[in-house]
Amino acid sequence: MEFDLSISDEPRKQPRLVLVGGPGMGKTTFGTHCDDVVFILTEDGCAANVPKIPKTGKLEKWEDVLASVGFLIREEHDRKTVVVDVINAAETMCKEYICNTKFEGRMIPERGKDGYMQWGQGDKLMHQEFIRFLNGLDMLRENKNMMVVLLVHEGLHRQGNALGDDFLKIGGAMHKYTWNAVMEWADQIGHITKDHVAVMKQGDKVAKQRGSNKRVCYFEGGPGRDAKSRAGYEMPESIEFSYENYIKALKQNEGV
Repeated sequence: MEFDLSISDEPRKQPRLVLVGGPGMGKTTFGTHCDDVVFILTEDGCAANVPKIPKTGKLEKWEDVLASVGFLIREEHDRKTVVVDVINAAETMCKEYICNTKFEGRMIPERGKDGYMQWGQGDKLMHQEFIRFLNGLDMLRENKNMMVVLLVHEGLHRQGNALGDDFLKIGGAMHKYTWNAVMEWADQIGHITKDHVAVMKQGDKVAKQRGSNKRVCYFEGGPGRDAKSRAGYEMPESIEFSYENYIKALKQNEGV
C-alpha cells in the first residue's frame, strides 16, 4: 500500500439511512418516493406500484433475505435505492435461522443439548449473522452506488448510566446486539414522531398532543432517543418528515 497526504477527490458515497418510527408514520411512503427504488419486503403494507422483492407478499426466510441482496449485487439493473421494510422482521427471521441451524430448533437447552437461550449464545450468533446482511448492503452501496434505507419499528431500550439511574430510550424494536450493529453501521438515524407531552388527568398520566399534527424526524440523539448524523452526512436537529424535505436538508448540508 502506498501512502500520501493528498486529499481524495472521490465523490461522497450514498447515505446509509435508518428510519425509526411507529405504525402510520409514513416510513414506507418515504421509501416509495426514493429515487429509482426497489423494496425488499419482510412485512406486508407496501401497496405502491414499485419494484419489490418478492413481487407479491413478503419474504419468509432469512436465506431469502440474503439472497435478495445477493441478486441485486449480481444482476445488472437501474435501481438507485434499496429500501428494506422492515429490518426488525428480518431480525426475527435471522433468529429463527440461528435457532434451527445451530441449535436444532431448541430455544432452551434440554438433556445436555444447548439451546438458543443458553448463556445468550443464540443472540451472539444472531448478531454475527446479521452483520453479513449489513455487509451485503454495503456491497450494494460500493459496487452499485445505491442509497440504502432501512425501516424499523420503534421500541424501548434500557440504557445503562454510570452517573445515575438507568433509563429507557427509543430505538429500533430489535435485540440490543443487532440494534447496536445497525447504529454503528448507519450514516444517519432518524426518529419519526409527533410531538406530545404527558399530562396529569385525574391522577393518571396521559399523552397529549402538542402543537400541530405534523410528523417530525429527529436526527439529533439524546437521553430519550437513538438518532444521529455522521460527519459528512450532517442533518439539522429535526425536519418536517417527507422525502422532499430530507433531500433538501441533505443537499443544504452538502453545500450544494
